[in-house]
Amino acid sequence: MSRYLFQCAFSIGIALAGLVPTVASADDYPVYVPGTVVLPGAADYILPDGSVAEGGAKHVHYIVERFNQRFTQDHPKIRFHDLSKGTTSAIPLLTHGKILFGSMGREITPLEVNSYKKIAGAAPLEIRIAHTSDDTSQDLATSLAVYVNRANPLTKITRHQLQQIMSVGNADGDYSNWGQLGLKGEWEARLIHPYGTPEYTGFGSYMQLEQLAGKSLPPTYEYYGDTDHILKRLEADPAGIAVAALGRETASLRQLAIAEETSGPYSLGSRDDVQNGRYVLGRYLYFYVNRPAGKPLDPLVREYLKLVLSKDGQAIIASQKKGYIPLTPAEARAEMAKLD
Repeated sequence: MSRYLFQCAFSIGIALAGLVPTVASADDYPVYVPGTVVLPGAADYILPDGSVAEGGAKHVHYIVERFNQRFTQDHPKIRFHDLSKGTTSAIPLLTHGKILFGSMGREITPLEVNSYKKIAGAAPLEIRIAHTSDDTSQDLATSLAVYVNRANPLTKITRHQLQQIMSVGNADGDYSNWGQLGLKGEWEARLIHPYGTPEYTGFGSYMQLEQLAGKSLPPTYEYYGDTDHILKRLEADPAGIAVAALGRETASLRQLAIAEETSGPYSLGSRDDVQNGRYVLGRYLYFYVNRPAGKPLDPLVREYLKLVLSKDGQAIIASQKKGYIPLTPAEARAEMAKLD
């Protein structure tokens, strides 16, 4: 037996005895060993037919359906019912305990947190379950990318340069013309036209929280409701620059390689770069669950999340063609630690 198989077998055997955590090794995902779990006597997420309600984003249907099937295989008395009506429905349903977990293709917004806390008393527990996709053909949540019209000679950009274009009040100045990014000739004095979504959309909130340090958008910023409309406008504007969904480069639009520093490394957001944190505009897929102040997690949701974050759960995520990108083993273990 190989050393790896021996370690796995040893860990599983000891875990079944309840003596050590269910982790195979420091370099692998947690191993899922089903524990005993029963439905609580009373919970609003239990429907009249005895099934457990879950909901939120519709674009997670492929993986959640398979999580549910696998969980029921190990716990035959527990069945699930999908109440997904879109990402924006997740927090309201969770706030009132109507679902076991809420799935979202973006982080919870400050407004959602405040509304939730007024009723629940504390913020929900946030669990990253996967990286977002690089493909928009299935209407999945994606990481973001920076685009320019192909008439523009620019090929790369840094995070800070993007911040200087897409916000105002930067300590070392804001960018308003292409010469500030090093372009010469006819481009040097040409004004930059930034495009994106409104501040409080999923993409907009991500940009505010993760990329723009909460700074205001410039007065020249034009916003549109979705990637299709943003990029259609950019196709007609050689002086434009846009933040939109990853994976939408065309004959008319060039995606810019992006880096943390001018020295690089620059990335176009390959699946490997997104998974391993080398892509500046990488994002996550989330499950949010109720976490009452001073109390342990609901045993059912804890057991469910143990499966999702395990080697088996991450394999389900990987099984969707052009789908969501699994966490790294280190990320999965970090999220697993939140359950305690």
